[in-house]
Amino acid sequence: MKVKSFVCLALTAVFSLGFLGNVVAQDLTEVITAYNTALQTMRSDPAASVNSLKSCIDLCGKIGAPADSIKTAANSKFAETYFNLGTKQAGAKDFTSAVENLKLAIQFGEKTNNAEVLKRSNGALAQIYYIQADAARTAKDLVKAQELIGMSLAVDSTSSRAWIVQAFIYRDGDLADNFEFAVAKVEETSKNANETKMAKQAAAKYFLGDGSKLVNGSKFPEAVAFLEKSMKYDDTSKDMLFFLAKAYNGTSQFDKGLEIANKGIDLEEDVPEKEAKFWFEAGAAFAGKGDKTKACEAYKKAMFGQFAENAKYEIEVTLKCGK
Repeated sequence: MKVKSFVCLALTAVFSLGFLGNVVAQDLTEVITAYNTALQTMRSDPAASVNSLKSCIDLCGKIGAPADSIKTAANSKFAETYFNLGTKQAGAKDFTSAVENLKLAIQFGEKTNNAEVLKRSNGALAQIYYIQADAARTAKDLVKAQELIGMSLAVDSTSSRAWIVQAFIYRDGDLADNFEFAVAKVEETSKNANETKMAKQAAAKYFLGDGSKLVNGSKFPEAVAFLEKSMKYDDTSKDMLFFLAKAYNGTSQFDKGLEIANKGIDLEEDVPEKEAKFWFEAGAAFAGKGDKTKACEAYKKAMFGQFAENAKYEIEVTLKCGK
C-alpha cells in the first residue's frame, strides 16, 4: 500500500472513530508520522528507519485496536530495513554489525513471509562469511577459515564463490581429495566461466606441483596419479606434459610416455631448445620399447640446451648409436 493512500486510510479511521477523542487522534497522527518517517529513511538511513518503526509500534501498543493496521504495516517493513542496514554496514566493512542485522532481517522475513528479503539477506550473509573465511585463509588461520566457510555454505551451498574459497582452504591445507571435491563443486555451481577457469587452473597447478616433486624424487607411480589429475584440468601445460611423459617412462608405460612426449612437441614453438625435453623423453620411450633406431633419432633431436649432455650420453654410451 502506498504511503499516501495509507495515510488517508488512517486519517479516515480517526474521523470515523470520533468517540476516541482528541487524545487518540493526536496519538494516531504521531503513529502515522513515525511510520512515514521510517519509509522515507529506509534506504538513506536504515538505522534511523529502524528507530522510527520501533517508535511507531510502541505508540500503536498504547493506542490499541485502532492502530493495529498501522502496527502490522510497520512490522512488515522491518525485514527490508534490517537488510538495508546490514548491507550498508557490510559495505563499510563492519561485518560484526552487518551479520547481526542481516540475521534480524532473516528473522523478520520469516515472520512476514518475505521471500525476496530472505533470498537477498541469506545471500549477503553467506557472502560476508566467505569474505571473512578468505581473509582468515590469507592470514594462514585455516581453522578459523574453515569454520567461517562452513557457516557460509550452511547458509548457501550453491554459492560458487564460497566453493572457490573452500577449495583454496583445502589446497592450502594440502587436502588433495577435498580440494578436488571443492573444485568440482565450483564447476557444478558456477555460471561464470572465469570462476570455473580460475578453479581449474588452481587445481592444475596444485597437482602439477606435487607431481613434479614426486618425479624429481623418482616416485613415478605416485607422480603419475597427481599429474594425470593435473592434465584433467589443463591438458595444454607443457611443464605438466614433460613431467607426465617422464613419469610414464619411469613406470615403463612407454606407449603413454611417447604419446605425451609427442603432444608436447606438437604444442611447442618449433624451437629446438624448447622441444629438446620432449625429444629426450621420446627417446627414452623408444628405447624402452626396444626401438633403438628411433630412440637414437629422438635423442639426436634432444641435443640442445640443458638436455644436450644427457642426450649425448644416451647416444654414445647407452645405445651406442651408429654401431
